[in-house]
Amino acid sequence: MTRYWKFQCLGWLSYSAFGIVINLANGVAPGSLLAGHVVMVSTGIGLTHLLRRAIHRCRLPGQPISSLWPLLAGASLGISIVLAALVIGLNMMLSQGKWDLVAMLGLWWGMFLATGFWSVLYVRFSDQRRHEVLEAQLHSSLREAKLQALESQLNPHFLFNSLNSIRALVEMDPVRAQDMLTRLANVLRNSLLQDVKHTVPLGQELQIVSDYLALETVRFGDRLQAVVRVDEAAANCLIPPMVLQTLVENAVKYGVGQTRGAGELRIDATVHDDLLQLKVENNGSLRESTPEAIRLGLNNIRERLSLLYRDRAKLQLDSDSGWVRATVLIPLVP
Repeated sequence: MTRYWKFQCLGWLSYSAFGIVINLANGVAPGSLLAGHVVMVSTGIGLTHLLRRAIHRCRLPGQPISSLWPLLAGASLGISIVLAALVIGLNMMLSQGKWDLVAMLGLWWGMFLATGFWSVLYVRFSDQRRHEVLEAQLHSSLREAKLQALESQLNPHFLFNSLNSIRALVEMDPVRAQDMLTRLANVLRNSLLQDVKHTVPLGQELQIVSDYLALETVRFGDRLQAVVRVDEAAANCLIPPMVLQTLVENAVKYGVGQTRGAGELRIDATVHDDLLQLKVENNGSLRESTPEAIRLGLNNIRERLSLLYRDRAKLQLDSDSGWVRATVLIPLVP
């Protein structure tokens, strides 16, 4: 039962109980009294529900509440007359009693106040609910737009780096250049065909990273050595797209790229305590001043994690014993 129907039943039953107590105190016969109130409660619920539908049908978007006052006043008057007539008629038929004018007006006035009170309360609560829904929709739209903007920042960076790598192969090794173009097409196709979802399986992201690393091997040759260790449970976990790609790209460009000898890259993914732990490590050390591109990528990741998971996900960057480590913790349940 929805909250609306709970309040409907509770409100009319409370009003009926109040009326029954007063009438019993005045010596009204219980049999006809209870029958009249059963009819009143069921009819009152039905008529006010029809009023609710009329309110929704007549109120236009952005229309002030004051425009509904004539409808509410007329409907309250009509409903109270119908209810009073039903109760009085049923009571007179069952008990063979008579009602004087003052008693009839008193019963009608009480029902008019009850129906009017119901109308005002419903409009106020529904208007508040309307504002809450509108604010939630606006917040959701802003969040969606912000996520799309953040995701779009990363693709051009990756594209330009990949094209530079392929360009070096065109004359020296055309066959390999064609293979690299195919890998780049796979990465771009995955990006362009991305649907509205803002998370992808880690296994899918690893395929993109594999193509990226193949492209970067053209530049670095044997200097780039990658080791990937991913638990079976972690491969199906969902992560924001391009998160792993960004971390790997930073490790290659500012880790391996700044190392004179061989550069090693490690990717580890495990699941612990309902959290996906994703690590990207490269040999080297953190610089005192972080390059702007790294700051942009890391801030991008942190902001997307915050939008998707609030404070339940985080990104840490540290270094020790000649290794730079980026660690991402993502909850398994969004």
